[in-house]
Amino acid sequence: MASLTLLLRFESVWQSWGARSRWDVRDTQFEPTKSGVVGLLGCALGYPVGDIRLEEELDSGLRYGVRVENPGRVVRDYQTVSDFLATADGRYKHSGLKTSVSLHKLRENPDATLATIVSPRFYLEDAGFLVALEETRHDGLLQRCADALKHPVWPIYLGRKACVPTRPVLEGLFDEYESIEDALRWHPWSWLGAGGHNRQPDDLSRQLRVYIEDESGQIIRQDAVRINDARQYSFTRMKEMEPVTPTKEDITECT
Repeated sequence: MASLTLLLRFESVWQSWGARSRWDVRDTQFEPTKSGVVGLLGCALGYPVGDIRLEEELDSGLRYGVRVENPGRVVRDYQTVSDFLATADGRYKHSGLKTSVSLHKLRENPDATLATIVSPRFYLEDAGFLVALEETRHDGLLQRCADALKHPVWPIYLGRKACVPTRPVLEGLFDEYESIEDALRWHPWSWLGAGGHNRQPDDLSRQLRVYIEDESGQIIRQDAVRINDARQYSFTRMKEMEPVTPTKEDITECT
């Protein structure tokens, strides 16, 4: 009997899926991370940052896979950040190049001014992905996620709050696929999605890369599912499947 598979479409002008962001630099992976998908579902369900359910319910209760519909390209943006900024030696930068040990005293000091830095931010431009999720405990979690995506508690975004989806994220809940591998192999290719001006419906020579969560896969670092003071990051194992070559009957237009 086929199991339920939740499929999501991630398409936007910009997306960003960080895995090694440190200090002022914000990186992006070339595909969505599981922690990023968990965060998106957490927004839909109304789970705040740090909620234990992000890890114990969503991260451990779902198996994840992704197909690269359109890889897009990496772009860099620059943003200014003003605050009492932490330094590598445990101090706080303020008033130009000055530093202080106590954040509390800085906030009470009327003469202390915020430090300002330029922060490089990396994004995927015009990328498109098909994300597949299946339950590990068969407890109705996929149905709850699908319902929440129809009526999200908080706005959902693709990695960072500035990355607004350009189409509905929810593709649907399907019972015709045997597994996420099966779904990512056979579900129609959205050739008119993000960056569609670069694609043609008869461009069947391309191969779509597919990655799935699997115990035999490589260890991949990702942002922590729950924010923690020690800045500890989580890991998952991902395996690359044989690339998928779309056929005409596998192609669908974006609706």
